[in-house]
Amino acid sequence: MRFDFSLFLRFVFLLSGIFSCRISSAQLIADEAPKDRYYMRKARVTNFWQMKDFRDVFYRDKYLMGRQRFSGNIGYNWQRVLVADNGTSLKYEYRSAMSFFLRWRFFEEMSVNATFYGDFNRRAAARWISDFTYSVGRYHWRPNKLNFGYENYQNNKYSDNADQLAEKFMEGYLFLSYNVALPDLLSKIIRIDSTSSLRFSPLFRFAPRYRDEFERIHYEGKPQAGITARYTMFWNLYVEGGAYYYFTPQFRQLPWDPDFTYGFGYFDYRSFRISLTYGNWAVNRWPGKEREIKHYGFLDGNFRIIANFQW
Repeated sequence: MRFDFSLFLRFVFLLSGIFSCRISSAQLIADEAPKDRYYMRKARVTNFWQMKDFRDVFYRDKYLMGRQRFSGNIGYNWQRVLVADNGTSLKYEYRSAMSFFLRWRFFEEMSVNATFYGDFNRRAAARWISDFTYSVGRYHWRPNKLNFGYENYQNNKYSDNADQLAEKFMEGYLFLSYNVALPDLLSKIIRIDSTSSLRFSPLFRFAPRYRDEFERIHYEGKPQAGITARYTMFWNLYVEGGAYYYFTPQFRQLPWDPDFTYGFGYFDYRSFRISLTYGNWAVNRWPGKEREIKHYGFLDGNFRIIANFQW
């Protein structure tokens, strides 16, 4: 099956036009935040901890500074990885990698996103670890908002040729999710400070095809459903988790496909802030269920320290 990339882009932009606009009796209103003019501010931002983006740093109202069109982070990643030694025995390697995440928000909350990794220990490689990942879609953090798009967290490698990249592109997921708003009473009960929040997001994913652990490609497609939750308690400290369902045995749950995911940490989205996070997003199985990949545990998750930025 030949994939028409131009047709896919038209589909994405059509969805963005449908779901990113609110219809009133007289007009269509795009959910785009108003852009204030920098010279309307009364004084220059001189306190580093009050700076929110590069416009506050350079005091310039040009080059799209302050528009938050570009954002991301630079980070250091560490995790334990179980690898096969000479194909007979298993041993642990320890991944140590720098990462660079970039988000280009081109309209409303529609964005193109990519993360690139530079590994210091190339032996620490597993099927669920990539050299780079990418996605395009609508990612809206507010409640009662629909998110949709395409995500590719496959085993992408810098050494892949054009044909291999095209094959792995088709193994990525089209996704649809919705941010559920909490009742006002519950929001008030859990509120400790201004960072407190609780968010639930049911989701559905579909991959046009998938590759199993024996490198065989299956063309019947792979649907997946799930729900994620994130509870920010106070001071930007959070815990999060997710649960996933893989439908009938025809659509196989691969050894690295998790039944559940979990994470926690301290995350401050503002520029020039340091965040410490942990996430375990692969392999996990419910208690009592057989795990194909043995000895996978807490240390096999990803520990990160990152510095955020906004242009």
